[in-house]
Amino acid sequence: MTSNQPKEKVKSLLWLKRLFIWSVWLSALIILVITLIFSESIAQWLPKLGFIQILDALSKLSVLIGVTVFLLELPNREERIQTERKRTHFEYWKAIDAAAASGTVTSYARKMALEELASDGVSLRNIDVPNADLKRIDLTGADLVGANLTGVDFTQARLEQANLSKAKLYRARLYGASLLKAKLESTDLREVLYDEYTKFPIGFNAAAVGAYLIAPHVSLQQVKFSKAILWGVNLQKANLQESDFTEASFHGAVLKNANLQRANLKGAKFVNANLEGANLNNANIQGANFGNAKGLTIEQVKSAQNWETAEYSKNFCEQLGLSPQHSTEPE
Repeated sequence: MTSNQPKEKVKSLLWLKRLFIWSVWLSALIILVITLIFSESIAQWLPKLGFIQILDALSKLSVLIGVTVFLLELPNREERIQTERKRTHFEYWKAIDAAAASGTVTSYARKMALEELASDGVSLRNIDVPNADLKRIDLTGADLVGANLTGVDFTQARLEQANLSKAKLYRARLYGASLLKAKLESTDLREVLYDEYTKFPIGFNAAAVGAYLIAPHVSLQQVKFSKAILWGVNLQKANLQESDFTEASFHGAVLKNANLQRANLKGAKFVNANLEGANLNNANIQGANFGNAKGLTIEQVKSAQNWETAEYSKNFCEQLGLSPQHSTEPE
């Protein structure tokens, strides 16, 4: 009998728990039904109770106190916001300085910092970010007066309404960038590279200030493009006679049927470039890299000067009768 007593107690407790739960639900249901039936009478009776009137007065008083506290704290709140903003701006400048100190070309932190500072209306005058990778950055309306943007990659960047007066964009890349309504007074745009998708201010003549249009069929004779970065550009049927492309990078570029007669291509890189039908007659290809170049023929190569010193794929070296040391592929 004693062994069954705990079980009986557990059963009793469970029964009492269930009874309590059902009682609560039944009471709630009864109250709900009574409230629905006598809703109008209850609504008229409740406001007459002193307790309800006190609660109403307290709620109004709490609103008044809250508004008063908010107004009193407003100056401090603005001060805290300004302090936090200054702290955030300081962190952004640290990211920009860190990228500059390390010589990093591609830095997401720097790009984000520049965008945030510009959107907050912070002046970026005289900022020094040469050769930075700022593709697709949004610097709409930014104050970039006197900034050193030499060699910056602004591919597909947004520079609308930006003030670029006296800024140095020498050799910057503006492929697909938008500079609509930008201020370009005394801006150094020499040897800037742009394409047919670049948008300059209405009436602005980029070619007149030394910028170069990179597009099919263009005529760029005797221009100085040494060490230029021309990755993936389309210069199909372009006239590039006698131009200087010493150590320029043409990775993945389209040079189909381009005229490169007497061009200086010393040390240039044509990895994965399309050179089908390109005219290399008397071009200097000393030390050039033609690894995986497409459309290249033996006749094209041998029409150039110093072709024996250039580098080719292993298979192409065999066709030219060159030793494996001229191959771009490891042994």
